Amino acid sequence: MPLPERPAAADRSVRDAVRRRERGLRRVGTTTRWVAAAAVAGTAVLGAGYAHALPGIAVPTGSAQHDSGTSTGTSGGLQPAGQAPAPTSQTPQTQSGAS
Repeated sequence: MPLPERPAAADRSVRDAVRRRERGLRRVGTTTRWVAAAAVAGTAVLGAGYAHALPGIAVPTGSAQHDSGTSTGTSGGLQPAGQAPAPTSQTPQTQSGAS
């Protein structure tokens, strides 16, 4: 393999290539960190939005206490049934998805 006629030019091009590679790797690393941070923040925002949009899921602010399930107020959550379901003499009707 023949040696280059100008070794200083070859060294300079190698150094430039190394600098470009290092700059590209830093740029990719920075972009990856920003995308990951944006994904985490977006997940938190969507989770909070859905928690407030679904009834009975979100805990009202300032209400960190857990009830025993016998609450008589209308907090928007699940309420116990007034009485148990009564038995019936009708035959059960089922319908499958097939034709």
